[in-house]
Amino acid sequence: MARSPWHKLPEELTERVFAYLPISSVLQCRCVCKQWKTILTSHNFLELWTNLTPENKWFLIYHSSEVVAAYSPSSSRWNNIPVYDRCSLDSRQVLLMASAGGLLCFRNRNAEYPTLIVCNPVTKTRRVLPEMLQIRYIDIMGMVADKTTNSYKILVTGTTESTTDESITEVYDSQLGNWIHHCNSKQEFLQFWYEVHAVWLDGFFYCLAMPITASQGYRLLTYSMERREWVDLDVKMPSTDLRCPSLLICQGRLLLAGKIVECHSTRSICIWELKKDCLQWVRIDVMPGDVLSKIHLPYFLILQCQGNNNLICFSTHRGWQSLIYDLRDRSWQWLPDNRVYTQTRSQLNGRNNLVGMPYEPSLAAKV
Repeated sequence: MARSPWHKLPEELTERVFAYLPISSVLQCRCVCKQWKTILTSHNFLELWTNLTPENKWFLIYHSSEVVAAYSPSSSRWNNIPVYDRCSLDSRQVLLMASAGGLLCFRNRNAEYPTLIVCNPVTKTRRVLPEMLQIRYIDIMGMVADKTTNSYKILVTGTTESTTDESITEVYDSQLGNWIHHCNSKQEFLQFWYEVHAVWLDGFFYCLAMPITASQGYRLLTYSMERREWVDLDVKMPSTDLRCPSLLICQGRLLLAGKIVECHSTRSICIWELKKDCLQWVRIDVMPGDVLSKIHLPYFLILQCQGNNNLICFSTHRGWQSLIYDLRDRSWQWLPDNRVYTQTRSQLNGRNNLVGMPYEPSLAAKV
């Protein structure tokens, strides 16, 4: 280093040069020498890197017993991430539940009480969250991150017993390091057959679910963090034949994507936007017939959709059949094959291995 040009540069300038590197290069540079590692792990550098580096959001498409695969639209490449090894997790014992601000949130499987684990695969850090105050059965879960404070919150709605009709909402605040009781509710629209993922937009969590006792089908629910209450928006679904619906946040808009099934066949795959002034879903596009025919999507096959800025990713459990829709020019583009997944797909036996979440790798996100 003494004979290197880098030695002559002021540390502030060195940090700024490094801050324009992609995350993979930063990790490699940390291994060059102690001086670079010190610079590249300092608070000043991490803050600078966060501010200067353009957003590089990926789509998590599937996971297997060994890796989590993510597609990067900016580079048109697959990134196979050994999340479980880097975060010391057993893939057979955890389930990915949420993602925000470069962090992934898992919960344990097949345990008496749910335990949540927050990880940053880039920095190889993880935190086992404290036990929730009362919730033992999870119905709804969402996560939001705040880059300004480098903190996050996790919303969980559930029950103390599987047979109770009272739902409880708790929020974990990483700045406080504990759970906060928000509210109790006996509304039937909060009781579900399965765990539901909530998305975040402008101070509210939104989720789409089919309650156990409701006869109206899918319901659009919202939770106000400020008022601490759940509300059924009573929005009519765009079609009674809607299947596999997904809520998406794109460009600050709340979108809905899903397939229309008639007579045991997939007739179309559509995208709608919620017009908040009238609380109605308005269709903004439909998948072209020639694209739909190439998906080979039986009516019973699960379709997952993810929103990321101006892009929407559509995937089935056949992970190599994925494509991206661009809201800007209304174009459709097939994703390239993932070589690692192609080699191992025969071992998956058709199981649904999709994760279905956007992910933004981060050097600075703290668990």
